Amino acid sequence: MKTKDLLKKIIVCSTLVSLPASLAGCAASTGQEPLIVLESGDDEASFTLVECTRDDVQETLPLRCVYTKEDEQEVYFPVSGKLIDKVYVSEGDEVKKGDLLVALAVGNLKADIAKLEYLIKRNELQLGYIDEEENLDSQNQYLNYMYMSSGDEDAKNNLDKGLEALKKNNDYRRQSINDSLEFDRKALANLKSEYANSRVYAQFDGKVNKIAENLEGSTSNIEKCIMTIVDNSEGFFVTEDESFSEYFSEDSVVSMRVVSGNGKGDYELVPYNMDKWGEKQYFRIFTGENAESLEAGTKGEMTVVTAEHKNVLCLPSNCVRSAGDNNYVYVVNDDGLKAVVWVEVGLSGNGKTEILSGLNEGDSVIKS
Repeated sequence: MKTKDLLKKIIVCSTLVSLPASLAGCAASTGQEPLIVLESGDDEASFTLVECTRDDVQETLPLRCVYTKEDEQEVYFPVSGKLIDKVYVSEGDEVKKGDLLVALAVGNLKADIAKLEYLIKRNELQLGYIDEEENLDSQNQYLNYMYMSSGDEDAKNNLDKGLEALKKNNDYRRQSINDSLEFDRKALANLKSEYANSRVYAQFDGKVNKIAENLEGSTSNIEKCIMTIVDNSEGFFVTEDESFSEYFSEDSVVSMRVVSGNGKGDYELVPYNMDKWGEKQYFRIFTGENAESLEAGTKGEMTVVTAEHKNVLCLPSNCVRSAGDNNYVYVVNDDGLKAVVWVEVGLSGNGKTEILSGLNEGDSVIKS
């Protein structure tokens, strides 16, 4: 290596060592935009350059969202402490309104219900028989009075007493049966209520979304959701941060990404029923590569544009460096040497940084 080249390399190394501590102070003390020579592009490195161009710069913030259906049934048992006997569905199953989902063990409950129903029906029939018997007995007594007596006053009195005794006796019988019916009907209502509380049915047509593990053979808990059913209608992504509402309008199109699950992919969302927004904000799917595979509860992350400068001078953000409160980029000067140019920056976002001064459109900087 020539002496001149060796000397040049020594100067370059010295400058590199002192750069981090002196960059900001150098600009401040001279009051000028410094151009600091670092090393020779010919001797030391070949650089990849990026042009300063015009583009839109967006400042963004992430906003979490969850996919939900318009209607969702959370399944609970209305009683605690009962043995869970059977689960009739699996995750992903399609169900119709009224389909049995899960049941508790009921022992002899069905047989007890059937027995009471039989007793009630028999006693109701017995009441009807008493009425028919009373009518027949009354007619027989009247016929006997007409054909077997002389029609005197004593015979008439005997007829009246006989009819009264017949009615009184049958009233006792009716009262006894009605008392039994009242007791049995109350007992039947309690048994049917217990049986109904041991069965849970689908409230609408939909799909089984999630089932708690190891349900069969466990004990019911009134506070534990054992499964969820979601309807087959259109779903929505929901957020719960009212502070972001100001960044949306009815015609907004928002980028959103699902990073895991069956619905993994990129989506575009649009606000839905903004006039009804409150603690929750709803977004309808505008486009999405795997929208048909989405399941209730799937989490996504929206990219919310909080500020935007259109058609401004900008560079990729990783080309812009900072030293204290100042910003700079690396360029290659006319002599092929790597140098620093101080720049004033504006908005940063979506991988770009706005350049307010220090560079012109078409200027090239060294890519990091």
